[in-house]
Amino acid sequence: MESRGRSCIPTVIDLHSHILPGLDDGAADWERSLAMARHAAADGISEIVCTPHWVPGKYENRRTEILARLEEFRARIAEADIPLTLHAGAELHLDAAIAARVRGGELLTLADGGRYILLELPEEALPDGMEDFFWNLQLEGLRPILSHVERNPVLRRDPARLRRWVETGVLTQITAASLAGRFSNGTREFALQLLKQRLAHVLATDAHGMSTRKPELSAALKEVEAVVGAEAANRMVRGIPEKILRGESVEPDEPLPFEEPAEALPFMQRLRAIFRGSGL
Repeated sequence: MESRGRSCIPTVIDLHSHILPGLDDGAADWERSLAMARHAAADGISEIVCTPHWVPGKYENRRTEILARLEEFRARIAEADIPLTLHAGAELHLDAAIAARVRGGELLTLADGGRYILLELPEEALPDGMEDFFWNLQLEGLRPILSHVERNPVLRRDPARLRRWVETGVLTQITAASLAGRFSNGTREFALQLLKQRLAHVLATDAHGMSTRKPELSAALKEVEAVVGAEAANRMVRGIPEKILRGESVEPDEPLPFEEPAEALPFMQRLRAIFRGSGL
């Protein structure tokens, strides 16, 4: 990884951040946005994709509004001499009309590049036909990146479902704070499982402020390196995000099969495994 200036902290790209002020449940004002920006830069983050929520009926953040707010933030960042590059984006809540709204110019893709969208799934239940939905998005030239998949209880109960989606081209993002154990209900454990099975492609902050989900990745990156190695960890914070920002194709490693717990295996299969382990 690169190092910036006098610091040895690796520079990384944060693909998911609610740093733009006054648009959602992230930064409330410019003062807090600038505080988040300073913290991110000090942590070694060099580029941030600003991804305010788009949720119908709640956060109606359209492309033109986000781009205008981003331009003002860029000016304030430059005035404050904070070494960050900012990109446009949005976190889009699952909606059947997303492709039409994106192509109509209402909603933002990541870096406004027209190819990748950051997509948030509902937590309570997932509608039928998700495979067809993802397939149709890709036929429209839109590749979905599912945000904070490790926090979704539906996917924790059925990780094989996520694997099927990934095998059809869907990408995933996990959150740094999850690896720090800041969410309950097995979120950290599921994040680690996704890393081991090659079902996590991007590590991002999903930063909302300066409390629980801060704009920092360095500590989580060390955890990821311990699981998948430095090269694969680097791809999650620079290699893959760089391709996404440039609108280039991303070809992740093929996911590994899930390991069944021993008690789920048939009796004779477990018996053979015991004999092999004893050298008989």
